[in-house]
Amino acid sequence: MGNQVKKMGKALMLVLAMLVCFNIGVMAQEIEATMAPENVKEAETTKVAGETETTKPAGEVETTTKANETETTKPSGETETTTPSENNNGTNTTQPNVRILFVGNSSTYYNDMPQMVKGLAQADGVNVTIQALTAANYKLYQFADEKDTYGSQLISALKNYKWDYVILQDHREMIITDIAKTQTAIETLKPLIQSSGAKMLLYDTQADYIGRSFTATGYSYYLSHNEIQHYMIKGYYMMGNKYGAQVISSGVNFERCLKQFPDIKLYNADNIHPTPTGSYLAACTIYGTIFNTTALENKYLPESEYDSNGLLKKVTKEDALKMQAIADPRLTIDTSYVEVNKGFNSKVTAILIANENNEILKDYKNEIQYSSSNDTAISVNKYTGSYNAIGVGDSMIMATTDSGLITMCTISVKQPSTSFAINETGIAKLYKGDTIQYTTKIAPSDTTDTVKWTSNNTSVATVSDTGLVTAKKVGTAKITATTTSGIKAVRYIRVKLIKPKNVKVKKLSTKAKGIRYANIRITWNKNTNAVKYYVYRSSGSGYKRIATTKKPKYTDKNKKKGVKYYYKVRAVYSNSKCNSYLSETKSISLK
Repeated sequence: MGNQVKKMGKALMLVLAMLVCFNIGVMAQEIEATMAPENVKEAETTKVAGETETTKPAGEVETTTKANETETTKPSGETETTTPSENNNGTNTTQPNVRILFVGNSSTYYNDMPQMVKGLAQADGVNVTIQALTAANYKLYQFADEKDTYGSQLISALKNYKWDYVILQDHREMIITDIAKTQTAIETLKPLIQSSGAKMLLYDTQADYIGRSFTATGYSYYLSHNEIQHYMIKGYYMMGNKYGAQVISSGVNFERCLKQFPDIKLYNADNIHPTPTGSYLAACTIYGTIFNTTALENKYLPESEYDSNGLLKKVTKEDALKMQAIADPRLTIDTSYVEVNKGFNSKVTAILIANENNEILKDYKNEIQYSSSNDTAISVNKYTGSYNAIGVGDSMIMATTDSGLITMCTISVKQPSTSFAINETGIAKLYKGDTIQYTTKIAPSDTTDTVKWTSNNTSVATVSDTGLVTAKKVGTAKITATTTSGIKAVRYIRVKLIKPKNVKVKKLSTKAKGIRYANIRITWNKNTNAVKYYVYRSSGSGYKRIATTKKPKYTDKNKKKGVKYYYKVRAVYSNSKCNSYLSETKSISLK
C-alpha cells in the first residue's frame, strides 16, 4: 500500500470553519470548507443526521443538518504526526498523511460516506485527512464559479492548500441534460487542482432506483433506471478520458450489486439516495480506486474498533463483506484517450484486477469483451480489442465482463489534409485601416484539420482566426495559414503610404531668368509617415521625376511661358515597396 501513497513531508493543517444549516424539507448534512489558521487541526466531515428521506417534490431544494462532531486544536507550532495502524496483513505500518477533498452534493455527503473512506484507509494503516465541500442539490458549475458562495470556498481551498486527491461529483441531471456545462466547470477547476498537487477523479454515482423524466431545451423525456445509469457511465468516462481524470465507477458497482444480491437494500425510501449499505459500497469503490487496492478483507466493519463513530451501525457485517466483494474487482484499460488518423489500426487491452479470495467472481467466466459506441468511426474486434479507424469522429471503446464491470477509452479519429491553398492571389496592397478577407481551399472534404492564421508583423497587419487581415500601419507583413497537419500557405501584405493630398500649383511672382520664363510652386499636405517625396512633371510627352524633397513643397524654376505643365507627387517610405501611388494630376499654363 505504501507505494500507492504520495509522500507529502510535513502535514499541512486545515480546518472546516463552519457548518451551514438549512431548514427546508428533509434535513441532511452540508459542509462548508472554510480554512483556518495553520495551527488548528484539520476538521473532519460531519455525520448525517436523520437518514430517513422521502421523495422530494419537483423543484424542492435538498437541505442539510449539522452533526455534533468536535475537534480539538493543536498547540501552536506542534507537529502533526501519523499513527501506526494494523493493516490487513496484521503488521503495523506508518503512512504519510494523504489529503483528500470531496466536492459534490448529497450523493457524496449522504451517510457521511467520505468518513467511511477514511475508516477503510485507517483500517489498512493509511493516515488520511478527509475534507468535503458539499451542498444539497449543488451542480459542479456552481462550484466552479468564484462568485458563488461555495465556489469561492472551493477555489480558495485549491489555490491556498495542497491536496493529494480531489474528487468531483456532479448532479445526475447535468450529466444527462447539459454535460457541456459540466465540462466547462471541469476545464475551470482542472488547472487549479493540478496546481494544488492533486490528482483529479470523477465520481460516477448511482442512478435513480426508478426512472424519471428529464427536461432539456424545452423537451421532456422519460428515462428508465438502466438508461439513466447508461448515460451517467458514458458521460463520466467521456469526461474522464478527455480531461485526464480517473473515473470512480460506483454506479457500475451498484448495478452489479443489484444483480448479484437483489435482496440487499441499497436505496433509501426516496429511490435516489443510498442506504448506509449503499454508501459503504461507494466508499469501498472510492477507496479501491484511489489507492489501487482492494477493500476485500478490510477490517473497517460494523462493530469493529475502526467504526468508532458508528457510521456502519445500520449495516450488517454480512452485507458489508458482500459490498467489499462487489467493490473488489476493477477493470482497467491501457488507453484513456488517443487521437489517430483515419486508416490507423491498433489495439486496446483491458485487464481484470481482483483478489484471488473473491468468491463471487467464481460464478462468472470473467471474460472481457469490447464494443464501439460509434461504428462509423471505429470498428473493434469483440474479443481481442483490435480496432480500425474507418471514419472521422469520436468513439468510445467499452470493455465489459460478464460480472458487469465496465471501463471505457476514447478514440478520436482525424483526417489530415492532403492539399491546402489560399484562394486570393498576389500581394495585397492596403492602406491603414483597410481589410481583406482571405479564404482557403482544403482537401479532402472530410478533413478534420483546422487552420491557424498568423502574421509575422502584427504592428503592420493583424489576422483573425478566420483569415480577416487588418492593416495597422505602413510596412510589410507575411500572413501564414497553417493546417493542423502542417501544410502552409503564405500571402504578403503591403500597407502603403497614402498618396499626397491637396496638391496645388501656382505661378510665383519671383523673378525668373528672363521675361519669357516663370517659377512654379507645387505644395501638398504633409504625410507624417513619409521620409521624402518625389515630384514628377510633364509638358505633354510623358512624366519625368524632377525633384526629391523632404518638405511638402517644391519650386520648379525658369519654366517657359506659353507652355502647359502637369505635376504629380509621390510619398516615399523607407521601404520603397510601400511608397504611395502618384497623387492626382495638377496643371498650370504659363502666360
